[in-house]
Amino acid sequence: MVKLTDEIKESLTGTKIVFLATASKEGTPNVVPIGAFKLLDDETLLISDQFFNKTLKNMKENPKIAISYWGEKGGFQIKGSITLHTNDEVFKQDVAWMKELRPNLVPKSAVIMKITEVFIVKAGPDAGKKIL
Repeated sequence: MVKLTDEIKESLTGTKIVFLATASKEGTPNVVPIGAFKLLDDETLLISDQFFNKTLKNMKENPKIAISYWGEKGGFQIKGSITLHTNDEVFKQDVAWMKELRPNLVPKSAVIMKITEVFIVKAGPDAGKKIL
């Protein structure tokens, strides 16, 4: 696992929407915009699942995902491995968080992403460069 820098954490927490990429076991890609996510610590991201269908199926088949975003403070691509939680303390914490954030949404599962790599997405000579 890698630890996010302050710059990356600040840019991510200032972003409202990220794009979550998954792939099926056959390699068919899927990308969806998500807004229910937060950093749990320097190495871990929580993604709350209210609407995942293909995305959830893909994560069950292939636990590797990526998110990409661009916000006011820049952007990055973050890759990692996930675990799904549906009936444990992690899931209960996700449900409580969503009740505060968006009371009309009910989580189906909590996705915990352990961050393994980070890449630059901004234009220029370092575009696509792995930084963590």
